[in-house]
This record gives sequence, C-alpha cells and structure tokens, in this order.
Amino acid sequence: MDGVSVWTWASESEGTGSVSIRQCSAAFFSMCMFKTLSIVLLHFLMHQAHDVKMIAPVCAAAFQPTRRRYYHCATHSQVGRHHTSSLFYTKKDECVAANTKYLTQKLGLPKNKVEKLQEMDGLPNILTLDEGILEERVLWLKQRLKLKNKGQIRGIVQHQPHVLARLSSNLEQKIDYLQTRLLLDDKSLRKLILDAPHILPMGTDNIEETLNWLQRRLSLDDRKLAKLVKRAPYTLGCSVDENLEPTLDWLRGRLDMDDFSISRVVQKMPRILHLNIESNLEPKLDWLQEEFKLDDEAVGKMVQRAPTIIGLAIDSWEIKIDWIQSRLGLVDQDLADFVLKCPSILNLTLQNLDSTLQFFIDALGNECEAVRLVTNNPSLLAYSLERRLKPRLQETRELCLQVDASCLRRIGQYSDDYWNAATSFVRDHQEFGITVLP
Repeated sequence: MDGVSVWTWASESEGTGSVSIRQCSAAFFSMCMFKTLSIVLLHFLMHQAHDVKMIAPVCAAAFQPTRRRYYHCATHSQVGRHHTSSLFYTKKDECVAANTKYLTQKLGLPKNKVEKLQEMDGLPNILTLDEGILEERVLWLKQRLKLKNKGQIRGIVQHQPHVLARLSSNLEQKIDYLQTRLLLDDKSLRKLILDAPHILPMGTDNIEETLNWLQRRLSLDDRKLAKLVKRAPYTLGCSVDENLEPTLDWLRGRLDMDDFSISRVVQKMPRILHLNIESNLEPKLDWLQEEFKLDDEAVGKMVQRAPTIIGLAIDSWEIKIDWIQSRLGLVDQDLADFVLKCPSILNLTLQNLDSTLQFFIDALGNECEAVRLVTNNPSLLAYSLERRLKPRLQETRELCLQVDASCLRRIGQYSDDYWNAATSFVRDHQEFGITVLP
C-alpha cells in the first residue's frame, strides 16, 4: 500500500467508523517500512485518535525501525500489543545481522567490540556491507598480507574497520608501494601493518611526504630509512609540520648536537620523535641534569650513548640509582661518573643487575673484589649472562685458564672476533702451558 492508496482508503472511511486505530497504525507502519511516511497520514491519525497518548508510542516505534520494540495502541477500553520486528526488519538489518554473526562466530570478535562498531559515526561501516562482501574482503587482505591466524585479522578489523568498509584498488596500490619503498619482504610487510594498522587508511601522498622528509632531514639511505620505519612504524602517522620537525629541532638545540649526532640518536631510538616535549622529554632531561650535575653538552653525550633510556619513566631510573647506591656504595660524583661511563645501565632491570653482579661474585669467590671490578668497569653489568658471560667463562675453564678480575674483564669486553682469536691462540699453543687469556 503506497501513500496515495492509504490516503484514499482513509478518506473514504473517515467518519464511517470502519477505520479502527489498529488499522490506521498498521497502514502507518507499512508506509514507514517502505520509506513513504506521509505527513497527511499522520494528520489523519491525529483526527482518528482523540488521545495523543495513543499516537505517541506508534510514532516512537515507527521512527526506530532498526530496533525490536513493542507498541501499544489504546482507544477507550481496547489495548492491543503487536511485535513490530517483522514490519521493520529491512535489508540493512539483515546485513548487520549477517556481518555481526561473521565477525563474532568466524573471526571471534568479542560482542562488545562489535557493539562499538555499530556506534561508529561519520565513516563507512563494515556491518552494513551486503552479505558476503565483508568475508570476501577479509579473505583478500588475509591473502595479500599472508596473515597467519584469525587474531591478526581481528586486530585490523578492531583498529581500522573502515578500511574494509571501503576497500578499493587504492589499498592494494598502497600496500605494494610500502613493500617496494621500504624494501620489505612479505614477513616484514605483515609485521609493519599489524604493528601499525593506522597506515592502511593513510593517503600514499602523505606517506611519501613523511618518508622523503625523514630521509632528507636525517641523511638516510633507503636501507636505513626502512630500518627506522620498521622499528617505529607509528612515525608514518606523525605530522611533519606539527610533530616530527618541531621535536627534532628542539632535541637538536636542547642536547647541543649537530645533525649527524641527532640522526644517530633517532636511528637508535626512533620513538623519541613520538614523545611529547613538555610532558615527557623536558622533565626527563631536566631530571638527568639535576641528578648528575650535567650541562647540556654532557646530557647530550649521555643520551647519544644510550638513547633508549629516554623511553623509560623517571621512577624506573630512580630504582636503578637506589640499587647502585646500596649494592656498590657509590654516591655523588662517583655515582655520576659510574652512570656516565655506561648510561645503558639505566635500561636494565633489577633482576638483571642482581644476577650479573652475583655472577662476578661467584666467579671470583669474593664480593668486595667483584664490586670493585664492576665499579671500575660499569659496562660489565650490561652484558648478557646467557649469550656472553656464562659461555665464555665455561670456555675459559675448559682451557684451564686462570679466572681472576683481569680475565673476567676480558670475558665481558672482548668483541666476538677478538675473543675467538684469543681462545684460538691458546688452543694452538697449549704445549706452552698458557694460563692467562691474552
């Protein structure tokens, strides 16, 4: 029944008593379902119903077609209750139901996450795609990125759902561009997208602008640029004018560094460009200067030697400082000199520090001698126990070499090439009874 026929039927029946409120309501709902709501019919209903309270729930239900509701029609002593879901269940609702089922049952997306997708406004919504389209697009993205499991595709759906809602050839071109520009194999490409799915909706021109700026400003070749982006893919989402350039200029001036030095810092710790100056960088650098009595140049050298310490909280630094003071007995200038010799100590956990110090105590059999050894050679605390210190000590004992403070210092500080050369020399000259590692 369309608007004209409803009006004709209502007009002919008006005043005869043959039109019940229930019939008018049914006609009204019918027109809503086919998107032909008429002000004329609403006016007619108002004349038929002498009680506005009867019309209100009918109108309320009519204007909320995507929800299952009951409406009540009352005229004098009659009360009717009708389920409206069959009248208002549109094709859009069918798509939402099918896509919700796919997301929750096939991809394992939590229901609360799907509900958030329903609440998203202003962007294309994957829930309203025609049935089967979403599954096809998920399959394409899974094959293109060689995603291994449902958890990986869930991450993209949760964080960037509108990418699948408006999938186009541009996305494929963007993925191809990233893989070529950043020299990525399939595994690296997959990791990049999973770590930073926000890249997918970005314009290729914006990405290219950021990459060109990084390469030019930091004097990077293609390989170094690719390495930086892989370590900190969120850099591509930062604005050059509002974030990257101001932060880099501020760091250069604050740390008293030249372009070459600041480039090395960023390459070692690219996430430093993401940190807020006022709430993060400035307070940390002020704390380091005050704690160790450093000028701008000295704190710059400290950060240059171990840029990753800037990624830690000040509370974390304070815990390490307390450990150094209590276990090694260092205070004031001795403490400052110790940390400045090996700033990366501030990156270590208390468990690392305790375990490494205990290694030297056990090897020497004397705690005071071990403390003196690491106090004079702070870098010994930063070496890996499992990958360097323990295997080399075992090799030293197999060669029947004397294990003393000098030997332990060599065990820690020799490069792999130098260590291999030294132990090979001992093996080749065992007949001479060598007992000291050269």
